[in-house]
Amino acid sequence: MPAAKLKRPKLTLAFHETSAAKKSFAIKPALKKNLKLAAESVTQGEHPSLSQLELQVIFFDDEELLALNTRALGHDWYTDIITFEIDRSPTELSSEIYLSVDRARENAKRYHNTIEEELARLVIHGLLHLAGYDDHTLKGKKQMRTRERFYLVKSGVGAALKADAVHNKGKAR
Repeated sequence: MPAAKLKRPKLTLAFHETSAAKKSFAIKPALKKNLKLAAESVTQGEHPSLSQLELQVIFFDDEELLALNTRALGHDWYTDIITFEIDRSPTELSSEIYLSVDRARENAKRYHNTIEEELARLVIHGLLHLAGYDDHTLKGKKQMRTRERFYLVKSGVGAALKADAVHNKGKAR
């Protein structure tokens, strides 16, 4: 008897960028494709009970994300990502992920990745938070970084990250 085929959740993905983010960054079709591949990979692996996932990815610059971080979360510091769960049922999830293109560009340079890989990592990071992962402890951070690398490689978006240990030797990530 053949193994039961896993049903893939329907992923609805939309991208938006603010006028400030547009000044230094453009969402190209190849980037959209890679971010969708990364999101699909995490959705299938971490959200198997979902039949529908709606994900809005919004690109901000540093100052815009700082303002949102301060206003919405009371955190007066720069961040690379903020994830909001908008609505959830046992089979459906609607969420928003806000990304700083400035932080992504800086992190890509720091960790010897492309900005595309870094943005994919951030989308994966946000989806892991929605799956219940937490990075408020060292153990949680390590677990999330391991899952991020796994999904980057699995999706094919971060094939260069197979050599992650070489590129990031000595850098906590």
